Amino acid sequence: MKARKRRGGTVLQYREYDTEILNRIKDVEKQILCKYIEICEKYHLRYFVAFGTLLGTVRHKGFIPWDDDIDVGMPREDYEKFLQIAQKECGEEYFLQTVDTDPEYHLYFAKLRMNHTRFVENSLQKAGSVTGFYIDIFPYDEISDDEAEMEKQLNRAVRWGMILSIYKVKEPQIGQYGPAKDFVMRSIWHILHGGMHLCGISAKTVWKKCNQAFMQKPEKGSSRMTTFAADAKKWIIEKKEIEQLVDVPFEDITVKIPGGYDAILTRCYGDYMKLPDEKDRVNHMPVEIQFPGEEVMTFGK
Repeated sequence: MKARKRRGGTVLQYREYDTEILNRIKDVEKQILCKYIEICEKYHLRYFVAFGTLLGTVRHKGFIPWDDDIDVGMPREDYEKFLQIAQKECGEEYFLQTVDTDPEYHLYFAKLRMNHTRFVENSLQKAGSVTGFYIDIFPYDEISDDEAEMEKQLNRAVRWGMILSIYKVKEPQIGQYGPAKDFVMRSIWHILHGGMHLCGISAKTVWKKCNQAFMQKPEKGSSRMTTFAADAKKWIIEKKEIEQLVDVPFEDITVKIPGGYDAILTRCYGDYMKLPDEKDRVNHMPVEIQFPGEEVMTFGK
């Protein structure tokens, strides 16, 4: 199992799945997605599939064959409305995981998880937060049309998102850079984590700073948005690209994609219809899986 890339504060890894297990994972995640879409449609909330899920929808009409997660994006206004009503709509079968609902959770975006299941990623075995099959729900915030102001906004927001993760998780969440750089980055993580707790900084204070950075309105106007993952500049979208949301097939269901999907995917992936080399493929290969009503399975712990 190899650590490869980070997105949204999570270390992505890759290991080949057993085909049957991967297909079952996709079925459970699709079930969660269906519940999410049901809520969005009921309350007329805008959403669109994002990142690899958008790529898979366009290129494969469903999941990327080796992928094992689902990502959706929402404009901030719709995202905040979803957070307010989702748990009530989901009942006891699902759990809306945010910094506010799970004190141990360390990411700036929400996850909709299925209760009574497990999906534990290798890098998060010691995190302490709620586990379970999930979909990721990313808020998209306005960013400035002025390049200098945008750079400051991105740097500030991404930095606070990273501080949130460092505060919440003792075990460093980094990629794979080589022995020397790994040692330095892990040491810095441990020092910052311990220092913040030693100084009595509260999780509430860190989260408040995050939201101030995320939702700060640009002074010089905005025609674009992004979500403040580690590589936020890569995920910038033009507002006009999501003015129209189009229904398209995803496996055996229907999802919404941005009308400007071609421009978005081209910026993010280049020739996006071309399959990547095997060495560039990523997934979230877990060390523990528990399907609904079944025993826990372990992998490569």
